[in-house]
Order: sequence, then C-alpha cells, then structure tokens
Amino acid sequence: MQETEKKTSKLKELAIKYLCDPVLIYTVISMMSIMYHYRDKLTAVYGLASLIITFILFRIFDFMQKHKFIGLLIYPVIGILFMFAAYFAVENGQKDYPLPFWVWIITPQIAMDYNKWFTLAIYLFFEMYMSSVIYYFTRVRYRIFMSFLVLIIPFTIYGKEAETMPIPFVVLMAMSYIVLMIYFRQLKENGKTVIVSKMESWRSIGAFTLAFVAIASLVPKPEVQADRSALEGLISAERFTDRLVSMLSSFRDSSSGGQFRDVNNTTPLYYAIADEDLHLKTNSFTHYNYSRDAWTISSYDNNVKRTSSRRPTHIADNGELTVAIMKAAELDSDFAKKYGLSEYAGVPVMIPEEHEVKIFSVNRATDYAPVPENAVSLIDSSYDDEIEVLDTGLIRGTQRFSREESFTFNYNSDTFFFEGSNSEIINIISSSDYSSLLRDASDVLSDEYYAGNESDIELISYSDMLWDEYQAYSDMDDYLDYGDEERIAELAAEITEGLDSDYEKARAIEYYFLENDFIYDLSYVKTRGENVVNFLFNTKRGVCFEYATAMVLLSRAAGIPARYCEGFNMSEPNQMQGFDANYVITPKVAHAFPELYINGYGWHYFEPTIVPEAPKEDKKSFVNSMMKAGLILLITLIIALVIIWNHQRIAHRFFMMLAKRKSPEDASRAVMYRICKIYSISGVNTSHEAAEIVRSMSGADISFTAEKFDAVAYGSEAISEEDKEKILAEYSGAYEAFMLTKKDRRTKAKKV
Repeated sequence: MQETEKKTSKLKELAIKYLCDPVLIYTVISMMSIMYHYRDKLTAVYGLASLIITFILFRIFDFMQKHKFIGLLIYPVIGILFMFAAYFAVENGQKDYPLPFWVWIITPQIAMDYNKWFTLAIYLFFEMYMSSVIYYFTRVRYRIFMSFLVLIIPFTIYGKEAETMPIPFVVLMAMSYIVLMIYFRQLKENGKTVIVSKMESWRSIGAFTLAFVAIASLVPKPEVQADRSALEGLISAERFTDRLVSMLSSFRDSSSGGQFRDVNNTTPLYYAIADEDLHLKTNSFTHYNYSRDAWTISSYDNNVKRTSSRRPTHIADNGELTVAIMKAAELDSDFAKKYGLSEYAGVPVMIPEEHEVKIFSVNRATDYAPVPENAVSLIDSSYDDEIEVLDTGLIRGTQRFSREESFTFNYNSDTFFFEGSNSEIINIISSSDYSSLLRDASDVLSDEYYAGNESDIELISYSDMLWDEYQAYSDMDDYLDYGDEERIAELAAEITEGLDSDYEKARAIEYYFLENDFIYDLSYVKTRGENVVNFLFNTKRGVCFEYATAMVLLSRAAGIPARYCEGFNMSEPNQMQGFDANYVITPKVAHAFPELYINGYGWHYFEPTIVPEAPKEDKKSFVNSMMKAGLILLITLIIALVIIWNHQRIAHRFFMMLAKRKSPEDASRAVMYRICKIYSISGVNTSHEAAEIVRSMSGADISFTAEKFDAVAYGSEAISEEDKEKILAEYSGAYEAFMLTKKDRRTKAKKV
C-alpha cells in the first residue's frame, strides 16, 4: 500500500507543482493573447508551443536559482539561442517580402501582409522576454508594481492599433493575474504565515476570483462616448507616425491586399461632410504579378497631367468627352453618319448633378489626397503649395500633405449611364473604331472653330480634349496586359459573349461575381502561391483585393483598359461628438476597386466586391460582450461553488458507482486507498493501523475491510461478492461517520 501510494502521490505532486503552476499558466495566457494579435488562427498552436517552451525555461530558471554562479552563465547562452533562432526567422521572412522586419514590426498589422517567419520571430522575442520577466518578478523577487506593468504589455500591443483584446483573453488575463497576486502575496511573502489547509485556501481564492470577474463584468457601465481623435492624433502623428508613413510610402510601390484582411482598426484617418456614401481613391497600380499575387505601380500611375497652385483645380471631365463627341455629330452630319450617331445628333447629353464633399485629414501625413470617384475639381484646400493632378485622377502635393489638412471637391453623382439616352450613345461609340472617332471628332470641331466660329472657345476646348484623349488612348498597352493567362481569356470571352459595347461587357463582368457563388471572406487565408487564378476557378473566396484584381484582369482580357485602385469605402457614419462631420474614414473601411476605360466616356469605377450586409454595430458591443461573459462566469461560479461545497459527496457517489463495477479484489484495494485519502492517513501505516485511526477519529469500524485488503494485497487471495458488499458498506459507514465528525468540529469551532 505504501509503495503504490507513494507513486500516486509523487505523480500528483509533480502535476500540481509544474502543470498547475499559476506562473506557468499566466505566462501561457499572456503569450496566447499577444500572438492572437499577430495571427489569431494559430493562437492554439502558439499556446501549446509556449506551454512546452515555458515549462522547459522555468526548469532551467529553477536550476539557475540553486546554482547562482552557473546561472549567470546559462542565461546569456539561452538568450543567444533565442536571438539566433529569431535571426534565422527574420532572414527567411525577408525572402520575397517587400518590407524589412523593422518596418513590419512597427507598422499596424492591418496594413501588412501576413509573414509567418516575421511572426515566428516576434513570438520568440516575446516568449523569452515574458517568461524571464514573469518568472523573475514572481518566483525570484515578487514586486506587485512590476507584475502589473507586465500585465499591461498585451493590452498595449492591442492599444497601439486601436484594437480591442478579445473578451476571453481579457477575462483570463484578469483572473490569472488575481490568482498570481493572491498566491504570492499571501502564501509566499511572509514565511511565518500559517495556512491550516491549502485546499481550503485555494477554494476561497478560486471563488473570489470568479466572483470578482463575474460581478465586474455584470455590473452595468455608464455609456461614455469620448472623442479620442485629438489624443490619437497626438500619439500617432507627432514624432512617430509621420516618419513611419513617409518611410512606408517609399515601400508602397506594390500591394498584395494585406491591409484589407482582419481589419479591426477604427482609428479615424479622415472625417467628411457629404450627401452620400462615396468611394475615395488614394492609389492606383498597373502591373499584376501572378507569382507574387501583387500589384506594382508603373509610369502610368505617376504621370503628371498638370501642376497647379490655383483653386479650383480641374481633375477630370466626367461625361464631357461624350458631350464633345456629340457636338461633332451635331455639327457634321457625315461624321454622325459614319459612326452611327445620326439618330442622337442634337440630343443633349445629360451630365449628372454636381455635389460637394469636404474631407478633413486628422491622423496622418500623406503623399496623396483622398479623391472621391467622379471628382470634377478640387475646389479648395488648406494646402497652400502647388499640387499635381495625375493622369489617374489622383491629387499629389509637391510637398507632403500634413496630418491636419482639408480638401473640398466637386464630384458628379454616379448616374451618368442611367441618364436619358447616355447609355445608348456610349454603346454606339464603344462599337466604333474608337481611335478614328476621336481623331475625326477633334478635326470636325477644330475645322468648325477656324472656319468662322473662333468666338466659340468651347469648340477648340473640346477639340483639344478629344485630341488629348486620342493620344492617351493610343498608349494603353499596359492597361490591357493580363499576362496572357489562357483561362482568364477564356472566361472573359464566355462572360462577354454576344455583347458589343465596353459598358455592357463591364457590367457583365461586374455581375459575374454576384451570380456565381463567390464569397466575401475576411478570414480566408491564402496559401503560398495562390493568386487570382485560384480565386476565379477554385476557392472563390477573398476580399476586395481579389475581386478588384479579378475584374481588372478579366476586363483587360475582354479588350477593356483597366487599372487596380485602392482607397476607402466612405460609408461609416461619424458617431464621435466634437467633430462636425457626418462620415468617418478609418482603416476598417479600406477598399480596393477597379477602374475601367469606357470608350466615349473615359475612366469609370465599378464595384465587383459582394459584401454581405453586416448587422449594425452596437455601440455597447464591448460592454454587452463583457456582461455576457460575466453571466457565463456567474453561472460557472455557481456551479463551481456547488461542486466545491459538495465535492466530497459527489466524489463519494462517483466512487461507489465505479467500485460496484470493479471485481471484489480491486474494490477492496480501492476502498482502502479511498478511506486513507479521506482520513488523511499516511502510507506508512499498515491497514490495521489505518483501521484504528479511523475508529479513533470517527468511531467507524473498517476491520473487515482491512482484513480482506491484506488477504488480497499480500496473500493474493480471492474474495466473494458478499465480501465486496460488506466492504462497500463499511466504506459508506466510514464516510458518513467522517462527515458527521467534520460537521461537529465546525459547530464547536463556531461556538468557541
């Protein structure tokens, strides 16, 4: 009995000492909460790795505690090993990745593509750091203030990107920290403190911790709606973000869509006053690389159309190109007949109503202004230097725009193709020899001007516009490059079969994603080597990057010039007080979309991304989540307390259920061990000595059980079912007697 009990006790002691170590558990929870921020889908994997590595590190730290001098040599060696491992991870991460590690680590993760090697490097750093610091400030030198500073490290990592730590981690971090405080303050710091029963102490600690977190979560919190924009602007712009964004701009000559996944950042970048939701454009890319699944800029994206210091500054001619062509058709019947426009000659082209939008930058300096789609002109701006209007319709400052800049634009409503006969006219123009049409229309207007209508400045202006468009259209080879991908060409031909005009083809490609089971999936993780081909023909899962990329390449394959653009989907109402604007633009609404060149109109944006309608966000979502978590904890607390208060009776009934299924011999052994455990009888006692202890403590008689135990354990005798029933009856009597004795002692203690 003694040897078996020693083995069981030893295993139990090791399990409690090491695997149930509150310091180990706290470290693992901290690491999991940190790594969830960097890669939520691998949190469990990093948690398991942290459990193993931290366990090994703690055993090494224990050894260092006992051997001070050797310990001073061991720790640097461990640090070097972790450093080399992290260095190896960084080196691998640099391959085929556009940003160096030091830029990746200080940049918000929502703006970065996932890099498994960089993430591993950050894990190794935090694993070594957190394990060392937590161990030192608990087991070596307990300091409550330093422990608190360690606690807020994971929260700081989320806070720097305006993210909220998931509720389960908030609860687990709070609970494990409270347990750690109580354990080391009450049980370790004062060597003279006497704990009568550590089990009783842990019951109280556990109950207190659960109750504290549950009540703190359940108590209603006042709704506070604070305007953090000033603070966030101060923190993120001065001394840091301006320089960071400036650095990143030199790297952002490519995009692979990482900023559109797992977007939780709600830090205001811009506020806006507008009449309707808008697309804002901040960048454009021309070249797509299939092997890297990334877009890169070209000379097309940087070509400056004009530089101006005057306001308003003209940006684009939305529909004016159609007006100019139809002016030529009105003036020259031969031109109208040649290109099939006779029916519409003299019919006015309907230009959509102009609106105004004012945009305020509040949080970062930029190279490009956020330009609304269908922008006509930049009416006004707080920026005083010259600006460059690019061929892509972007606005760039000759000096960087500051973090507190304002821009006022005029733009047309997105209704041109639905106004009057506009769509029919565009379809006719699109089906013609477009280069010849532009050149001929320019000549018609120029000849009319010099033939006696020189007072009509509009004629020469339209003529120049058409000539510039002719030259631009003659140089669009890059906007038609789809990499000669055969499957994309076949799909584009299938989608646009039977359609003649560019606009009809564009709409057909746009609707293709809606009608063919494509799924908008923020959580989908592409494997290495996946690109737009996989999206179109295999996974059909992705975010706006995949949708926009696919539409650009399909359009090019269908013969329509197209480019990939990035910016924001301005659709989020401003809920912040203190800022007079009805829209807020945050990283959360970052968006990618295609722009296509429609013959007769010019560049026009489309929206292939099919996003399921999201439920309206509850302002109190975090509080509500906390209260739900609190309710779950409260229920857990009640169940836990019921189990704690009745654990012996539950264990007794469970034991009886199992013992009845055992053989008589196994039942006799199990009963003796169980009685010794209940009465805290040491394994050094014989079975008959144990029977005497039971009798002296509670008056119960287990002599028959002791006798049969000896017969089975040492004599290898068989016993009958009747003997088993008597043994179980003696066990029940001993258990009930023990519970009565325990109750009497508590009653007497209260009276005293």
